[in-house]
Amino acid sequence: MLAATIIAILVIFGMGGGPFGELMTEYTEDPIKTTIIEKDRRKMALKELDSLKDVIKDFNKHVSKDIKRFEKLVQDYESTPEDFDQMFSSVLKSREQGIEKLWDQRSAMLAHIQEDEWQAIVTSARAEAAEKAARK
Repeated sequence: MLAATIIAILVIFGMGGGPFGELMTEYTEDPIKTTIIEKDRRKMALKELDSLKDVIKDFNKHVSKDIKRFEKLVQDYESTPEDFDQMFSSVLKSREQGIEKLWDQRSAMLAHIQEDEWQAIVTSARAEAAEKAARK
């Protein structure tokens, strides 16, 4: 029962290891600039990437607020199971809406990137992230 609760909390609030999505978007801008040759598509892809970053930051801000709400409920001896149920219900709804926004914005960005370009962008971003991690 305790393990299931912990897994549910991680799924609802995020998996840890830093803010959701920010690591990958940090390393995709330069590869987009170098991979997409066509100027107009590159410009639109970068514009949509900026919008995606904003959506991700907003998502992470909501997750942080939800974690604080959860911590308050845990520390409050007057909390009831209904309080937790209500909070989890609202968090799940919020998470669903947030993920839908993320998916829509990701799709908007990918509309300007061809499949082979995306593979090159992701490969470059992963390599840059690994290189940075190795330097630490």
